Amino acid sequence: MGIKFANNFQTTISSAINSSVTTIPITSATGFPTLGATDYAFCTLQKEGPVVMEIVKVTAISGTNLTVVRAQDGTSASAFNSGDAFELRITAGGINQVVATAASAATVDDATALAIALG
Repeated sequence: MGIKFANNFQTTISSAINSSVTTIPITSATGFPTLGATDYAFCTLQKEGPVVMEIVKVTAISGTNLTVVRAQDGTSASAFNSGDAFELRITAGGINQVVATAASAATVDDATALAIALG
């Protein structure tokens, strides 16, 4: 169906990952949206000291393992440690997907109005 969102979903990575891993283990998936075959969500991985962030596209979930496409929305794939943050956040890429989907389903006037409303 498309992009999925959830309010305030946050958890941590349950074991360290390198920059090429495409399955990310998390400590809890409670509150994460259900993903159908064509659904996805943009999430942010973050570690502190120094702060490193990466946006990933989650394309599947099995228990507490998330299948992802790394380095989305202009970020770079990085290594992360157990305990680093994993959150479903609003991203520029996510908003752009919503606008593109709305524009393809709307008249030009509706699409223009939506683009203006979202800034």
